[in-house]
Amino acid sequence: MQPAKVLRSNTTKSLVKGTIALALFTPFLSLSWAHLPDYLLFVGVYYLSVGLYMLHKESTAHWIGDDGIHVKRLWQREIVVPYDNIRDLGHSQGMLARRFDCGTIYVELRQGKGTHRSMTGVSVVQLRDLPDPFGLMDEIAEKLGPFAGAQSPPS
Repeated sequence: MQPAKVLRSNTTKSLVKGTIALALFTPFLSLSWAHLPDYLLFVGVYYLSVGLYMLHKESTAHWIGDDGIHVKRLWQREIVVPYDNIRDLGHSQGMLARRFDCGTIYVELRQGKGTHRSMTGVSVVQLRDLPDPFGLMDEIAEKLGPFAGAQSPPS
């Protein structure tokens, strides 16, 4: 069951990144008037690919529930990360993400399989390009409680 506040990834940033990449690499192509139809076809296919990626990102729903963090991707089952399985939270926000007020939150798991692995081998669930990442991290940290991430001493 989804609550009223479903968070979606910022897709405008993907369109801007795709346009910047196209603008950076176009001067390296050998363009002439004879190749203009081929280039226009290339640009059409390129933006179709960018559009499909944006659709994939837009179809991913995130929400903060009472039982944990929920992630539902298109054609995949829903992932629920219970709060007691969260080991740590991290974030990243690049220059373009700051401009669009979005960022990625990394939720490290104590156990189980996440969507990615960190360099240290820890399972991680990525919440990509979500709006107001710092406010969202505060909301998650509030649900975790005061001793979140505290490891029990080794026995």
